[in-house]
Amino acid sequence: MTAGSQQLPRQLTLLALAAAAAVVLVYVLMVRTHWGQELDERTLLGGDVISDLRASQADRFLRIVSGGTLLMAMVLVAIVAFLRGRPRMALIAAASVGAAVLSTEILKLVILERPLIVPSGLAGAGNSYPSGHTTVGMSVCLAALLVVPPRLRIATALAAGAIGGAFGVAVVAAEWHRPSDAVGAYFVCLAVASLAAIAIRRWPDRDPRARGPERVPGPISIGSTELALFGMGAALGLVFVLAAISSRGIPLFSAGTAFLLASGALVVLSFACALALAAAMSAADRAGPVRS
Repeated sequence: MTAGSQQLPRQLTLLALAAAAAVVLVYVLMVRTHWGQELDERTLLGGDVISDLRASQADRFLRIVSGGTLLMAMVLVAIVAFLRGRPRMALIAAASVGAAVLSTEILKLVILERPLIVPSGLAGAGNSYPSGHTTVGMSVCLAALLVVPPRLRIATALAAGAIGGAFGVAVVAAEWHRPSDAVGAYFVCLAVASLAAIAIRRWPDRDPRARGPERVPGPISIGSTELALFGMGAALGLVFVLAAISSRGIPLFSAGTAFLLASGALVVLSFACALALAAAMSAADRAGPVRS
């Protein structure tokens, strides 16, 4: 079988396509409609529920993310792959960070635009979708997920979800971006990382059989019992969140509640993106190496 006729890993290909489609869908629903813009702006107004100290802390956290910080993170990701004896993997993973950031900037500044449907309280004018700072944080986390051994993927995915969620909440808390901007950034990073994972499989550093087998985590079995328990846990969590909001004297249908729920949704989505990539990579590994 020639390199040109190799089959793409089905799970990673579907994930990349779904993430790319989600970038467009979120843009259409949240940026191009009155309902979406109003929801974003209402959530921004709800940021008043956090103190000025917390907002300033989020602002300082984001200002740490500079070109130098991004370069250092890319180097660290590349070092992990080099230590595993895979220089090609290192280059692809590091390039995925640059590709995600470049894609975000092209989408935000060149391709997409934001019609003025609802007056905005966000500083600055023009389109802010997707969020560049969220892209920086999430893309580095997913690049790390690309280079760690299979046995460390779940742990790395959990760390990636936590860090990515922190970036998403921070850009909203500091009023640098709307919630939909962070969501769009998550999906851009997921699409690019999925493509990078495909590239790593199609152009491996050397024959996988020569390295010896690596332990790949088995598939996670999810049945009706697990789904029922997950649903109960989610429902109880929502009840506790609403109870906590009420105890703080925040009306349930206020902008403050919208901000808190949006922040929670960003954290959940960040974890979901990282875990989805880890699961797709493990499923592709179980399907066997690509043969030329």
